[in-house]
Amino acid sequence: MKRRDIVIGLIVLAVLAGIIFLARRQREQPELQTTPSVEERLEESFNLEIPEDVEKIELADVSGGDSSGIATRKFEDATFTHVVLADLPEPEEGKFYEGWLVKGEEVVSTGRLRVAKGGYLLEFESSTDYSDYKTVVVSEEEVADATPEKHILEGSFE
Repeated sequence: MKRRDIVIGLIVLAVLAGIIFLARRQREQPELQTTPSVEERLEESFNLEIPEDVEKIELADVSGGDSSGIATRKFEDATFTHVVLADLPEPEEGKFYEGWLVKGEEVVSTGRLRVAKGGYLLEFESSTDYSDYKTVVVSEEEVADATPEKHILEGSFE
C-alpha cells in the first residue's frame, strides 16, 4: 500500500508540474502583431466602415512617398457613385488634390479631395455610368491648371 501511495503521489506531482509549466509557457509567448490593411487603417482613421457591396481597390503612392488610399465605385439605380479615402500630406501652398477616372486617353475629373477627419475624402455621383473607367488617379494640382499634373496615388479596378 505504501508503494502504491508513493506512485500515485508522484503521478499527481508530475501532472501539476506539467500544468504549471504549460501555463507559464503560454504567458511568456509574445502575441503576434498583425499589420492592419490600408482599408482597415483608413476605416479607423475616418471612423467609418466601407460597405461590402461596392467594388474597391487600394491606391498606391506613385510619387515616392508613403501615402495610400482606397477607391470605391458602384452603379445602381441609374447612379454612379465613386468615393476616395486617402492618407495624404497637406499639399503645398496654392495646390490641392484632384481625383480622376481614366479610360485609355479619356480622363474625367471627379473633383477636389477635401480635408476630412483623418485624411482626404472625395465623393462623386453621376447619372453617367463610368464603370468602364478602370483607373483611378489622385493628383496634386495647381489652382489654375485643369489637367492631371503630378500623380500621387493610382490604382485600377482591373
